[in-house]
Amino acid sequence: MKLNKRYTRSVRANLPFYIAASLLTMVTLLMFYLFYIAGTGINRFGDEFFSEGRLEDATFTTYAEITDGGILSLERKYDVRLEKERFAGVDDGQRRVRVFCPTRRIDLYRIQTGHDFSADNEILISAGYAEENDVRPGDQLTISGHTYTIAGTFLRPDYLYMVENLTDDYKNVTDFLLAYMTPDEFQRQFGGGSVNYKVIYGKDTDQAAFRRQVNEDYFMSGYLAADSNKRVTFVHEQADMFILSAWFILVIFPLLTVALVCILLGRRIRAEQKLIGTLSAMGYSKGRLMRHYSLFALIPGIAGGLLTAAAALLLAEPFGSLGLADYEPMKPAFTLPLWVAVSGVVIPSAIYYVSAMLRVRRLLREDTVRLLAGQVGSDGRSRRVLVRSKATVRRKFAVRQLVASPGRSFVVFLGIFLGAVIVAFSFSFVDSVRAVGDQAHGEFGSFEYEYVLNSLRTGRPWNGEAVLALPYEDGNGRRFTVMGLDSGTRLWNLTTTDGERADIDNGFYISTLCEAIFDLHKGDSFTFRSITTLREHTVKIDGVIRNGYHSYLLTSREKAAAVMGLDGANYNAVLSAAPLDYRSDEVTEIISDRTYETQMENMLTAMGGLIYAFMIIGMIVCIASLYATINTILSENGHNISMLKVLGYENRRINRMVLSSNHLLLLPGIALGTLAAYGIMAWYCAEFVEVESIMIPATLCPKSIVLTAVITASSYFISLLLLRRKVDRADMIAALKDERE
Repeated sequence: MKLNKRYTRSVRANLPFYIAASLLTMVTLLMFYLFYIAGTGINRFGDEFFSEGRLEDATFTTYAEITDGGILSLERKYDVRLEKERFAGVDDGQRRVRVFCPTRRIDLYRIQTGHDFSADNEILISAGYAEENDVRPGDQLTISGHTYTIAGTFLRPDYLYMVENLTDDYKNVTDFLLAYMTPDEFQRQFGGGSVNYKVIYGKDTDQAAFRRQVNEDYFMSGYLAADSNKRVTFVHEQADMFILSAWFILVIFPLLTVALVCILLGRRIRAEQKLIGTLSAMGYSKGRLMRHYSLFALIPGIAGGLLTAAAALLLAEPFGSLGLADYEPMKPAFTLPLWVAVSGVVIPSAIYYVSAMLRVRRLLREDTVRLLAGQVGSDGRSRRVLVRSKATVRRKFAVRQLVASPGRSFVVFLGIFLGAVIVAFSFSFVDSVRAVGDQAHGEFGSFEYEYVLNSLRTGRPWNGEAVLALPYEDGNGRRFTVMGLDSGTRLWNLTTTDGERADIDNGFYISTLCEAIFDLHKGDSFTFRSITTLREHTVKIDGVIRNGYHSYLLTSREKAAAVMGLDGANYNAVLSAAPLDYRSDEVTEIISDRTYETQMENMLTAMGGLIYAFMIIGMIVCIASLYATINTILSENGHNISMLKVLGYENRRINRMVLSSNHLLLLPGIALGTLAAYGIMAWYCAEFVEVESIMIPATLCPKSIVLTAVITASSYFISLLLLRRKVDRADMIAALKDERE
């Protein structure tokens, strides 16, 4: 029973270590919980909202309008649910509004704030725009010269990710919004408006036959499946990416910090070898001693796990909300599953327990006499390092400290490395996103505006360069654009990855984004099909054009028209170096050369909280790990500190000698951590290229490298500052006698 009395005394004596180890366990688990809670909550909300709102399976448009009788006939023949949706686009120079007439069977909206409209002078607007622009129910909004009262805000299942155009790479809630008005008011303002069709397929629907029938009878002009619509797919793709990131973080960072804590536990146990030898000589069994010391190792695992679980349960909503920056203002229920919370306690604790048992077992294999003398693990060879050197005592002491205990030096390095990785990755993410706009300028070409027209035209535009472009898909339903340009184009980039100009009159070329998504290369054959007729085409890829922002197959206008079954003189888009005077009802989309830059800045603004939270976590990891490590170093150097005091060294000088030995690890830790962060960012950019539909250039600017070094070094010196008093309080007499708890 006397052995059990040591628990309280030992924990009190080593309290700083247990606090730091528990904090380290807590912070690293918190990184996993942060992403996991966000991902699972968003996925659950998406599934429920898509089901409740009767999410479409596809949207399509036709040149000939389908009558009510035609809709009923198609529903009966193909077991589908089909509904006509009317909409209109309004651009008043300050904002762009997409106005809808409400549907009753498919893509139903949900009131987010306020109430549904009940009169012709009331409208509903999208919740994201209202939140971004501080617009509330009861305010006034002018659309097409008429002022309406905002009755409420809404969400709809096919616009949870609010991109204005499908070619956009990030949401726009600054100057773009959706609106609903009564059918009578819509008819008065916009007449019939534009029309598209929403369809939900039955279990036995022959989708290909349905699409062919619609095309034959009504001339389908466009078709977009829900699983190709980024406004829909982004919900689960982003959530799945959060969950994948959570498991990636769990594998990399917590296991590294667990390894760090295990090493420190081993050193703590080795420091008590004299006591272990004494207890062994007194007759305590090997199993009893192993269990006794292993129970100490449970403290950081249990304390850290329980505190993290409690914090995650209390802060699940703000944690999860950090992951909602890209969406409309959804309100998922963020919870921490019980099995995840239990695993966060059990797994680290079990690893610490087993690590401690193995360490004690290894010590007990040593000769008891060596244990009693404290000779296990000591390395006399370090005393001979720099013995003939004329270096200062401080320099010799520092080098010998590192050489004498490679394991201890590795732990210090690991703490610096982890902090640098997390901080540098945060900066790299920001730098990479900002690099998108600059790189896009050169890869797209020299045009400043691209006008996508809502109808086919013939000949040449009165100003600018003509483009013929239509969406196509491969056998898996992945979409891309077939584009036709005039060979003399000066506005579109035709430079291939080989450094030559693409010969579009005699070949087909793909963009680098298309190459990455479809795994195609120069010389390959590419089979694809029309999204309207489903007719297949096969072409040979003659080269790759450097463009990581648009997935396209490029050729001449004549060759593109032949694939599409159109006249070679047709075009439906115009490139221009200056603004053109098209009416709003002639254009479905305007892409500016600043579009990508603006979208990426919006992304950084929306995700700022998550990025800075990640950076703060990195600093805490660095400080906590170094504090625990260096605290152990000071404890192990108690004899040396006391001897230096006996020799007349001042506390400040002793601090410099004992603590400065780790300065040699600072630069390598920061450098390798920064390189590792860049590598992780490069992996992320390559791994999620299909999800993001963009090739983000992995970037880490010199300024960010300097800031990473400053923040990591500051964390390092903060941990040293917190430990300076330990040298001041060292008792030279007790240390010289090698007294131990």
